[in-house]
Amino acid sequence: MPIVRVKPGVVRVEPRKLSVMERIYFPAIIGGMFVTLRHLLRNLFNLKRLPIISYPEVKRVYSERFRGRHILTTREDGTTRCVACYMCSTACPAECITIEAGEDERTREKFPVRYDIDLLRCVFCGYCVDACPEDAIYMTGDYEMAIDTRARAVVGLRDLVVPPNFPVEPMGWRPYYGSLEKKGTAGGTGIGQPLRPASYPDDAPPNPDVYRGT
Repeated sequence: MPIVRVKPGVVRVEPRKLSVMERIYFPAIIGGMFVTLRHLLRNLFNLKRLPIISYPEVKRVYSERFRGRHILTTREDGTTRCVACYMCSTACPAECITIEAGEDERTREKFPVRYDIDLLRCVFCGYCVDACPEDAIYMTGDYEMAIDTRARAVVGLRDLVVPPNFPVEPMGWRPYYGSLEKKGTAGGTGIGQPLRPASYPDDAPPNPDVYRGT
């Protein structure tokens, strides 16, 4: 494109006239299609050299400290270890955790009536795991979280609570680097809430449906 200096500090750019072939765009389109076809044929005959994997038949191996889908662990009696202290939601930089606390009438122990995580807002930083004093929330190595609606991105107790025998270690991220020794308490890293082998006269945990996220 010719550039004409009008005055000091000011120039005028005059566009170049396009040829007939440039105006119809077909040569450029055909050239681009040949580039695509060349790459396609080269990749088809050199699959083993490509830096890809055949997902989902083949899955990539990630580090044990990979931060994926969240879970809420439970005690041996099936109740959640979470005591609704709001420390995870307070530490969350994305403000994606919503908790509503309830209180058992017999033990006065708090538990989450509602525990929601918005996965579309979550940045998977692991701050919630670091802040939890009860070793209740983990980030597993599960990265398959495909969703088709925004509503399904908000996971609650039904999706988060796992049974007591769930294989948390070594698949979960947590700030404690030793073996998970519960030592008769709800959490593995602190004193936590004491476990009660036969805590109630009816030998049943309080509000089991709410505790287990059902």
